[in-house]
Amino acid sequence: MRYLFALIFCLMSFTTMAQRHAAPLGKARFVCNVDDLLPSDIQIKGSTQGFAIYGGYAFSMHDKGECVILDIKRKKYINSFVVEGNTGHCNNASFGTEFYSRESQFPLFYVTECRGERACYVNDITLQGSRLVQKIFYMGDEITGPCDWAVDAEQKLLYLYCTIDNQRTLMWFSLPRLSDSDNKGEVHLYPKDALGSISAGDIKIPQGSLIAGDYIFLAEGVPPRHTALNVIDRHSAQRLMHLDLTETGIEPEGIAIYRGWIYLSLHTPRKPRHNIIYRFRLR
Repeated sequence: MRYLFALIFCLMSFTTMAQRHAAPLGKARFVCNVDDLLPSDIQIKGSTQGFAIYGGYAFSMHDKGECVILDIKRKKYINSFVVEGNTGHCNNASFGTEFYSRESQFPLFYVTECRGERACYVNDITLQGSRLVQKIFYMGDEITGPCDWAVDAEQKLLYLYCTIDNQRTLMWFSLPRLSDSDNKGEVHLYPKDALGSISAGDIKIPQGSLIAGDYIFLAEGVPPRHTALNVIDRHSAQRLMHLDLTETGIEPEGIAIYRGWIYLSLHTPRKPRHNIIYRFRLR
């Protein structure tokens, strides 16, 4: 059944992309079902949400803060723990550029809270655990509903993916440094701090987001309704690709980039261990 699912997904991806002259992504390739990699005694709590990769390690966030770490190349389970301080939905995750200290294993890890605070939780993370080192808030009152945060590490920008006047919108800011924190360890961003914004187009239910190079990748939808992966030109806001995922029957969540591949993490309702991961070659 797992391989049949993969075959259906690949064929569906190819059909969708064949309609585009210059599709940014190649065909979908099955990476793994995380359930197959987890020891039998490991219990995962909370639905699969944000996803990020750095140095060959994949970090899969779950609702209420659990983080599952994999060696994505060897398809091997490494560890799992609850990140410090974040009990939110953890809808998106990404790595920045700044290291907390010389001893840090990874750059700062940014996780969307995606509930009441609309905050971005910044963590010093290792393969063994994490600590909360900064919280970023957006202080404008024009946003309705939840919002996502995504780091563009190459450009050192922090994107806010939100809804303004019933329109899905992306606005961006200079990526705050730890030294920008106040005495509470917080950074407060205001509308005047935004460097720019674009419309994200018609997206029904926002999921994870990724900014890489000239592209913005936005997952959308909840089964059994329409689900998709969208690719948008970051400069013109033109939608370059709309990859229909509805037939998979599972929910697209986090998106990550690693060595020229775009990874898409999907969650199976009521089965937190069953985190399906695919990847697409970025053209």
